[in-house]
Amino acid sequence: MTKNETATSVEEFLVWRSNLFQGLKARKETIIELLDALSSNQQAHSVVELSLNPLFRRDYNSLYRGIQEFLPTQTDPNYEQRIETLFSAVSRTIPPTSKHYNLFGIDTTPCPRRFAETLADKTFIHYPNPIKGNKPINIGHCYSVVCALPDQIDTEKVPWAVPLSGELVPSKHKGVNQGNQQLKKIWQSSLFSDKLSVLVADSDYSQKDFIGEQVKHEDLVTITRVRSDRVFYRQFIRDPNQAKTSGHPRCMGIN
Repeated sequence: MTKNETATSVEEFLVWRSNLFQGLKARKETIIELLDALSSNQQAHSVVELSLNPLFRRDYNSLYRGIQEFLPTQTDPNYEQRIETLFSAVSRTIPPTSKHYNLFGIDTTPCPRRFAETLADKTFIHYPNPIKGNKPINIGHCYSVVCALPDQIDTEKVPWAVPLSGELVPSKHKGVNQGNQQLKKIWQSSLFSDKLSVLVADSDYSQKDFIGEQVKHEDLVTITRVRSDRVFYRQFIRDPNQAKTSGHPRCMGIN
């Protein structure tokens, strides 16, 4: 990189760091130092080991308190503004795209916690089991995650996905419903409202509850996988040379 490019990158980084700092509710210095420790980590294998990093000048108690308290609570009068500031700071880490659209992905990820006896709102979750004959289930939480998918510039280096929103799926709700709420906030953001967006999802999202909500957004193309047992119907067009039969005319056909 040239000196001008380096200076520009440093300036953009300082602006991003300032926006992130302003969006935090509490433990601001702790979280910034934790991010520095995480970014420079080479040997820590657990969260508590990050407190041993030279860039983290506090003890492990501050580390856990920072994680627990840095997000604003919904009772905060400036909750929406703080969340928007955090979202803006995270969104600015997405590299510029060479295409005429932004690419996003959505999915749910399980978090098994069957030994956490006091954990609230635990439920049965889908969790792959490598042991043959066992059902792919566990007990814990399920999280809905929306990510931005940057362009792959180098064929040998796949860029990391940029998580934009991650929320717990309540046991009484479905992942697609939680995803609808997350995506609605993202599409309403001024950062993505002026450009075409493409959303890719797994077959669990190829249902009316999800697609029916996404088609309401004009500048959005939704691409989902199809279940293997899905049957598609089309309007039946009779062959003009086919002889007419008794009964009601056929109106539907199978692709």
